[in-house]
Amino acid sequence: MKISLKSIVLIVLNFISILFGWQYYTDLGGGLDDGRDIDLCADGGFFMTGRSNGWAHGGFYYNWYDHEAFLIKLNAMGEEEWIRHYGQNGWFIYGADTVGYYDAGWCVCATPDSGCIIAGKTQSPNYTDPWTGFPESCPGNDNVLLVRVDKNGDTLWTRSYGGYYYDRAWWIKHVPSTNEFFLAGPTQCFGADMPSEDWENIWIMKIDSVGNVLAETFWEDSTRDGHTDVRWGCLTPEGGCIVTGSTDLRDTSYVNDDEEPVSHRISRAVVVKVDSECNIEWSRIFDTGCSDHYSRSIAPTPGGGYIMLTYDKYPGWTWCIRLNEDGDSLWSKYIGLDPWDPETRLANFRMVVPDGVNGFYFAGSGQGWAWIIRTDAELNELWRVPADYGSESDQFLSCVTTPDHGCCAVGQTYSVAPSAYSDIFAMRVTWTGEDYTGIGEEFSQKPDNLKLDVYPNPFNSACKINAPVGSDIDVFDINGRKVYSQSTIESSSLDWTPDRARSSGTYLVHATFGDQSISKRVIYLK
Repeated sequence: MKISLKSIVLIVLNFISILFGWQYYTDLGGGLDDGRDIDLCADGGFFMTGRSNGWAHGGFYYNWYDHEAFLIKLNAMGEEEWIRHYGQNGWFIYGADTVGYYDAGWCVCATPDSGCIIAGKTQSPNYTDPWTGFPESCPGNDNVLLVRVDKNGDTLWTRSYGGYYYDRAWWIKHVPSTNEFFLAGPTQCFGADMPSEDWENIWIMKIDSVGNVLAETFWEDSTRDGHTDVRWGCLTPEGGCIVTGSTDLRDTSYVNDDEEPVSHRISRAVVVKVDSECNIEWSRIFDTGCSDHYSRSIAPTPGGGYIMLTYDKYPGWTWCIRLNEDGDSLWSKYIGLDPWDPETRLANFRMVVPDGVNGFYFAGSGQGWAWIIRTDAELNELWRVPADYGSESDQFLSCVTTPDHGCCAVGQTYSVAPSAYSDIFAMRVTWTGEDYTGIGEEFSQKPDNLKLDVYPNPFNSACKINAPVGSDIDVFDINGRKVYSQSTIESSSLDWTPDRARSSGTYLVHATFGDQSISKRVIYLK
């Protein structure tokens, strides 16, 4: 019987998933659940938020539109401490349809008091502004929703912001050494030429500890060609913030079968920087002229500037742009090469965060699996780790750097029955891409401490092994047989090129330096 290469890959990846003990999974009620964002708690654990219709009034099967924002608290080992939900259950009659109230948490931000703030959207009458003119039985369009809770998940306050049309918040961040927060999202109600259903502006706010607006600004695309959205941001060294998203351009060069012009939207990546008082300092728009670009994340780079992560819808690549402090593009690069087909790429990385050393973590998805990858400062891949729950789609939507310089990512899986609905899962890895056990892999940048990197991972011809000069390097197959050895290496980097007769599979790279030793799993695919 002939076994396909992809079958081999699936077997290997499922084997690796079993090896990772720090994995969290939950189903909140049988309907749609997805983990949208994650942040560190003061106690070393994690807050995770998203949306779920597990609490739908009358049950999700009969009221599938009734969502609420949820908050899950995990400890440092990934053990669930509690789950809470926020919003308004219920439904209303809209014409011939029965429609539920839709509340969602798109972002979570830890607060100095060991609690957090959830930012998202609401359609519930309890939270929408009364002046919008909707009848009491109909919540209308989205408003921004903020929910602040204490360390036990108990609500301290709830605030909503917005008007008649759509307003949302996709990102919120605490400003260090203050009781203030930046948040951002799209608005159809405020700024130039608003309100309007025809386009959107970017809305950036600064609020105090109880949700009062201290400053705000609106960025509008002067072309007024369509919708503008903002999905993420990061703080700047000057005390402001920088946000990124997309803005539409209508292309009328397409014609239908009757040779009539068709207006086609092309999304371009947009980035906007504001100072500490929400005054716009600069904005930039980027596109390659041949595909839709949705920028979903941005992170500061060592030494200044930013990495802007952008998804190219066609052909499904992840495009990263390196910006200087003034928003000028220094260089760009596509990341996420497919491990067994160099001509294609992993489809969709959504989040980039600094690794706390000199590089970055990326979280996303590709070929149906969820992935965490780590790169150096120039975005050269150091390693990748998959999470695979089964035959359906799995994806990470957000990630955070952990105190040990590792990474914890959260997302959704469709692989657990019923596959028509998604469930929540998370995974934590160390800075070397290994399973987090809590038993102290101490991090140090001292040259006399042992560090081991193996990349690319997986690889299909050769991999690079980085370890301190003088280390002993051994490679073992899955049965413990030594297949490669190099004693007292004279360079900190060496290549391992397996013989073509060697079979694909998982191998263990082991480095010894003095009385220290460390191991790293690597996948060989040929």
